[in-house]
Amino acid sequence: MNPKSTIVILLTAFAAIWITDLLIHELALKSAYLSVSGLWRTPAAMKELIKWLMVGQFMAAAGLTVIWINRCAPNTTTLKSAIRFGFFVGMIATSYAPIFYAVLPIPGLICLQWVLYGILQSIVVTVTVYLTTYKLSQEG
Repeated sequence: MNPKSTIVILLTAFAAIWITDLLIHELALKSAYLSVSGLWRTPAAMKELIKWLMVGQFMAAAGLTVIWINRCAPNTTTLKSAIRFGFFVGMIATSYAPIFYAVLPIPGLICLQWVLYGILQSIVVTVTVYLTTYKLSQEG
């Protein structure tokens, strides 16, 4: 994989994570978060710290891209295998949720939703990376 393709895949993964995080946390889970607003930073404080959210999203995108390019892209030639990879990445990525449930006063439903949405998000991001890799390989 050449550096230009790697950068395209990385930026695609970052965009997919950013968009899906927005959909998950600002739309799907917003009312659940508001019901326990005392657990979170204020909206103003979160706005000030948004760069750290983006650092985390970029780290996830970079990790997924490096693993994909070095281990999966040469061997993963089907959409089914990309979905399977995304599922297992999602399990790893959301393993914090039951731990948080055990140590923080977070409602169980929010933790369950983090796991379910997180696994779905990982599948969507991985399929996006798969399709991008496929398209780049077709372009030569």
